[in-house]
Amino acid sequence: MADPLPPCALRIHERPRPDGATVVAVFGELDLSTCPQLDAALTRLAAQQRAVVLDLMGVEFMDSTGLNLLVTATRGARRDGWSFALDPHLPAEIAQLFDLVGMHDHLPFDGRRGCGPGALRRRA
Repeated sequence: MADPLPPCALRIHERPRPDGATVVAVFGELDLSTCPQLDAALTRLAAQQRAVVLDLMGVEFMDSTGLNLLVTATRGARRDGWSFALDPHLPAEIAQLFDLVGMHDHLPFDGRRGCGPGALRRRA
């Protein structure tokens, strides 16, 4: 088993998907101190017009800065013509956060344009 990440650590792994999309898997905390790392990765992929699927299964915590980054990436993708979506498989804590703040109609989920409350696939 991997060692736990130190506080405020974020790891990002990119891997190609057979359909040509790039899966960006995020591990750790997505907050004020770590969002710039993910923002830089998404900005680079957007400049390359890459289709991106963001995998948040490894995210242990997300604050309003993380939520804002997801909304900003979604708006940027729509405006600039690149594909951005979230993998609908989410950790229970992140799915609960999305439920709480009503993010379902504001974020694109891979395989569909959005999810209603309770429709996200939670994993413990």
